[in-house]
Amino acid sequence: MVEHENIMQLVEAQYVELSRQERKVALKVLQEPEKIQQLSINHLAESVGVSNATITRFVKKMKCANFYEFKIQLAKVGVSPEPAVPTKGTIADDVYDFYQKVLKATQQLLDPKTLTEVVQLMQHSQRLYLFGLGSSGYTANEMAQRLIRMGITAFAMTDSHMMYITSGIMQRGDVILVLSTSGNTSEVNQAVTAAKKNGAQVIAITGFSRSPLVEQSDLALVVKNSNFVDNSRFVNSQFALTYVLDIITTMLLKDDHYRANMDQTVEMIMNNKLKNKKE
Repeated sequence: MVEHENIMQLVEAQYVELSRQERKVALKVLQEPEKIQQLSINHLAESVGVSNATITRFVKKMKCANFYEFKIQLAKVGVSPEPAVPTKGTIADDVYDFYQKVLKATQQLLDPKTLTEVVQLMQHSQRLYLFGLGSSGYTANEMAQRLIRMGITAFAMTDSHMMYITSGIMQRGDVILVLSTSGNTSEVNQAVTAAKKNGAQVIAITGFSRSPLVEQSDLALVVKNSNFVDNSRFVNSQFALTYVLDIITTMLLKDDHYRANMDQTVEMIMNNKLKNKKE
């Protein structure tokens, strides 16, 4: 029986370790927990396209004797949402609701102490590297620009080959901030392993608390994985990551030196824009 974490938290934590068919069940549970409580094992199996045996294996991995016990554990979580505020029913309302769910869940996952330690490690870094591939690469580039404007020596690495090369020349005092929703990207994790051998420290921001990336990180911040929110029309995998980076940025800007540097760069950019406009 689950003692230290509720059944929903356990499903999220175990997700990466499940089989492909079991993940179908897990995703349905995470996205529609209330609906699952009303379904029989046959109806659930039919709705997600798996066998009854798959569901039985899944619930046993969630430390439940059978599907009935699993539903009881779901009910104990109190997953019923707060009464919805009447909306216009527009797409804009749907997107707003999605963002609210992701933000609220991420806020609950964040540990203030770890956030403080992350900021302190970044402040004391000799050089700060940001690793990210694909969409996370765009986020890494944007964050690197913020840090540079604060006067922090930062480099965004968005190519796996360059990550690995750079990791080979890192030294003690260097810090890597890794953005990876899955925490399971082999190219990124290989580069991180190489960097740690050279004495670099690693901060991870990821959507999975149990992943190869977290295992070798010195500090880790876990965000809500947007795939675990009922979201059939779009996926913004970077939203939760960006929220955490905004928190880190705000914390860094409490430092007067960083704030002065940021204000100076803003002034320079605005002056240049106005100058070009006049010309």
